[in-house]
Amino acid sequence: MTGVGGTGYALIALGPAFSLFVTVIASKPFLILTVLGSAMMWLVSLIACAILWRAFLPGAVWTFLPLLITVVGIQEAVRLYYWCLYLKVEHFLNKLAAKVSKPQLVATDKIQIAIASGLGHGIAHSVFFCLSLLTPAFGPATYYIDSCVHMPLFLVAAFMGLGFLLLHTFSMVIAFNALAGDKHFHQLFVPVMHLCASLLTMVNLLPGGCIAGVPMTLICAVVTMAVAGKIVWDKTSTGSAELGNLQRVHSSSSL
Repeated sequence: MTGVGGTGYALIALGPAFSLFVTVIASKPFLILTVLGSAMMWLVSLIACAILWRAFLPGAVWTFLPLLITVVGIQEAVRLYYWCLYLKVEHFLNKLAAKVSKPQLVATDKIQIAIASGLGHGIAHSVFFCLSLLTPAFGPATYYIDSCVHMPLFLVAAFMGLGFLLLHTFSMVIAFNALAGDKHFHQLFVPVMHLCASLLTMVNLLPGGCIAGVPMTLICAVVTMAVAGKIVWDKTSTGSAELGNLQRVHSSSSL
C-alpha cells in the first residue's frame, strides 16, 4: 500500500469525522472534551469485551455470532451509562449558567453535545479497526484475502470504518432524543440498527461477501443518518426561537 493509497483509505474512514470536528467541535472546548471522553468510554467497552472473550478466541467462525452480540450489548449498556453521566453534566451546566446569568443549554447545544458524543465513539472505532490496520502496511503492494478477491483488505476496512463512524455518530443523536423524550421506537432503533450492522460484517467472511457486506453496512449508516437528520430538523425548526437566541448570544452560550 503506497502512501497515497494509505492517505486515501484514511480519508475515506475518517474524512467525515474531520469535517464534523472542524465545523462543529473545534470552536468549543467543552465539545472537544466530550469527544475525548466519549472515545475513552468506547475503549473501556472494548476492553471489557476483550477480557470477557479472551479465553474463547481464536475460535471457530460461529463464535463471531455470540461475540458480536455480546459486544453490541456491552456497548449499548455503556451508551445508557453515558446518558446518565450526561444528565448530571447537563444539570451542572444549567446550574452554573444560572449562577453567572448565562443562557442555559438549548436545543442546538444538546444536539451538538450528542454529535460530539457519537463522534467520539465513531472516531475510536475507525482508529482502532481501520487506522491501526493501515499504519503498519505501507509498501509497494496491497493485500487481498481469500474471501474477498475483488477489493483490497484496506479498502474494505476503510469503508467499514466509515460506516461505523457514521452509525455511531448519528446513533447518539437518536439515542439522546429518544431517552430524553421517552420515545420507545427510537430507543429500540439504535441497538437494533447497531446489531444489524455488526452482524452484516459476517457477510464479508463468505466468498465474495464483501461486495454485498460493505454496501449493506453503509446502508445501515445512511438510514441512521436519515433518522437523525429528521430529528435535528424537527428540533431546530420547531425551536427557532431558541436557535435565534443562541445565535444572538454567540460566546455567551454555556458551551
